Amino acid sequence: MSELENKSEINYHSAKILHDKAHYPSVAHCSYYSCYQLFRHIWFHKMSKTDSDLKYIIDQSKNKRAERKGSHDILINEIQLYIKGNNSSDFRVINSNIMQLKRLRSSADYDDKAFLYSESLKSIELSDNLRPVLKRYLR
Repeated sequence: MSELENKSEINYHSAKILHDKAHYPSVAHCSYYSCYQLFRHIWFHKMSKTDSDLKYIIDQSKNKRAERKGSHDILINEIQLYIKGNNSSDFRVINSNIMQLKRLRSSADYDDKAFLYSESLKSIELSDNLRPVLKRYLR
């Protein structure tokens, strides 16, 4: 197991514990990162890419004003393209869940409003949808 896989498992289990303790904003954060760490594992270990490869793509994106995206969006997009080339059903699952989870994480981390039980539960559900699909691409 890579350290990214290990961190992903820790974040996933932490999300559930935090939810049970009503620490709802932190649930979204941990749920999202439990998936994002699997995206990074796929990038490094399945696709045999490096941080330099990712930085190059990010820098290229910064040069295209119309397509400015954050580093997470770029990595997620690259992994989605990889998975789409292997299995369109898996791609649809990822595509329909990851951005919802990212929006919940952003809201929990940055918005000046309460993050409630239902949003916390939705964060866990979205990661539950994503993680098994992503795990198929770890080896």
